[in-house]
This record gives sequence, C-alpha cells and structure tokens, in this order.
Amino acid sequence: MTTSFSALKKARTSSFDKLNSQLQKMNSTGNKGDDRFWKPEVDKAGNGYAVIRFLPAPQGEDMPFVRMWDHGFQGPGGWYIENSLTTLGSDDPVSEHNSKLSNSGHDEDKEIARTQKRRMKYIANIYVVKDAANP
Repeated sequence: MTTSFSALKKARTSSFDKLNSQLQKMNSTGNKGDDRFWKPEVDKAGNGYAVIRFLPAPQGEDMPFVRMWDHGFQGPGGWYIENSLTTLGSDDPVSEHNSKLSNSGHDEDKEIARTQKRRMKYIANIYVVKDAANP
C-alpha cells in the first residue's frame, strides 16, 4: 500500500504535532564509518550545510525516528562499545553498575560512572536534497 503525496500533505500538520509532542515527552523524562548514516561534512571552522527533508514514519510505525542509547568507554579489559538495553526498555547492566558507583559516596567511583554513562542519539530517515560536499 502506497501513500499518495496529497494524503501526506494533508497529514503533515498532525504528523508534525505528533512528532513535536513525542520530542517534548522524551525531553522531559551518527555512527562513523557506516554508510547508512549520513552526516554533513564540515569545514575547518566546523560548519556544514545541506538541505534535507525528514521522511514520514514507515508503514506500521508511529514515529518517524527512534531514540537510541549506547555506551562507549575504555575499561581495564579494553573497549566496551555496545547499544544499551535501555533502548529496548530493559534493564542494562552497565547503567545499573553506574548507579551503584554514583551512589557509593566516593569521588573516584562517581568519576568512573561519568566516563561510562550512556549517550543518547536520534535516528531518522531523511532525504538529502542538496549536499554541496557530496553532490
């Protein structure tokens, strides 16, 4: 089943409102080297420019983006780079360990927990209209 352009155009206001309310709810409570993820190239000053369009949610999905949590830190046994189970709504052993470290009362433990904390990122399907660095 395909969605017509006119239907998407009519639904854009409600889709935007739904997206905005979901972002507000999330706020209140790019992978390098992977060609599935686009990032603008930046100049020496750190500026990048491109024209993009966010695509609507895929068929059967409520939201046009996903929120992911991950961990990436170097420990005594080497690097630990994994997606956090909290993305799926499950308990995450690293987050639980960091909670214990943060609540231990020792400044060294709190610093370790800070270096191991999870990071949040959003992933959405986009259409790159214009990217001067990668035409």
